[in-house]
Amino acid sequence: MRFLMRAVVAVVLLAAILYGIGMTMPREHSATSRIQLTTTRDSVWAVLRDFGAYPSWDSDFTSSVRGTSRNGHEVWVQEAGGMTMSMELTLVSPPTRLVSEVVTDETSAWGGVWTYDLVANGAGTEVTITEDGWVKSPIFRVLMKVRGTYATMDGVLGHLGAKFGEEVSPQHLK
Repeated sequence: MRFLMRAVVAVVLLAAILYGIGMTMPREHSATSRIQLTTTRDSVWAVLRDFGAYPSWDSDFTSSVRGTSRNGHEVWVQEAGGMTMSMELTLVSPPTRLVSEVVTDETSAWGGVWTYDLVANGAGTEVTITEDGWVKSPIFRVLMKVRGTYATMDGVLGHLGAKFGEEVSPQHLK
């Protein structure tokens, strides 16, 4: 019984420490990752724009299906990393910019906007993803920092490179 009490106290103490650390961290964050692909901007755009096909080239996605439109915008319901989220495409400007926003409400634990920018250059296409997000729970802010603020973006960019037969190393810009 004494061991169980010590274990409970240790878990509560750890949670309190994580909560305290998380309270010192900002609720909002912004991060940007970029890769260079040798393929054309139109080809990259076609892949990124086809939200329904994400599971075919990014193994982190288990499904991506069209949802009910919101505010006159497409919505895609996606399952990735054991979570389900609805993504509203708030700006579609072919073939240079795509902006998606997580549909949230007052009960949501996190949310944010991803801006995809595609720039054609002499070497092919520069693909940049900027995440402007927020995390409500101080404990989850710490866990996000431990996992890495760039981890999800880098995963998508890595899978995108692989889709075109390229090995990429994302560059972190901010």
